[in-house]
Amino acid sequence: MSKAVRPLVGLSIAIILFASARAQDHPRTVGEIAVPSGCSRAAVQAPSFGAWLRALPLKRDTQIRGFDGSTIRNGIYSVLAVVDMPLLFRRDLEQCADFCMRFWAEYHKTANMLDALYLFEYSGKKTRFRTSGLSYQAFLRRAFNGSNSHSLKKGCSAVDDDNAAPGDMIVQNERGGIGHVSMILDACVSAKGERYYLIGFGFMPAQEFHIERADAEHGRVGWFTLDGFVRWLRENLNVGEPVLRRFP
Repeated sequence: MSKAVRPLVGLSIAIILFASARAQDHPRTVGEIAVPSGCSRAAVQAPSFGAWLRALPLKRDTQIRGFDGSTIRNGIYSVLAVVDMPLLFRRDLEQCADFCMRFWAEYHKTANMLDALYLFEYSGKKTRFRTSGLSYQAFLRRAFNGSNSHSLKKGCSAVDDDNAAPGDMIVQNERGGIGHVSMILDACVSAKGERYYLIGFGFMPAQEFHIERADAEHGRVGWFTLDGFVRWLRENLNVGEPVLRRFP
């Protein structure tokens, strides 16, 4: 090998190593976010809603965009990652509960199961896509306009804390008005049986869904304990006692 070639080879290797390090710094999907030391990801069935959530793509930056394209600035956020899923509507429609319903709908669409898709009326009563007579986007628009955190609390199934899993929602709503919904996107478990979760939410005004970063008081290296996230909600978004819900 000539002396002229050796520097080029070295430069190429350095570029590859740098690109690899950058890829690790910026996980491409939820499932590529590193788990805490000594933990392994919880098993999820494939195909399933939980597996689909684990495959969600992430933006290369942590800027949250609103429905009007503006940059969202909010003092309570500590953003671990932002899901790369642009909002469907240029209106203030896809807020916290709506984005959870959007994930549920997109999962059915991706899996070619739209005939099984349902969302909710305000009361919590199911509305089924196959009998709606609407297009996919119009069906979502109607659900986002007519339902909220109260609807998910009433319509979805209750879940015990010990059984929390990806796809489950932490719902806050006491009287049917303003509330909040967060969603578990991934879970891991330590050798001692301690469970940690990646949890995020949309917000108002309508904006992209982000994964909130847990600090040391509420979890480990970005991952929340369930109790830690409930405490975080009580401290920062006290709009109702958090309860676990699952799409039935």
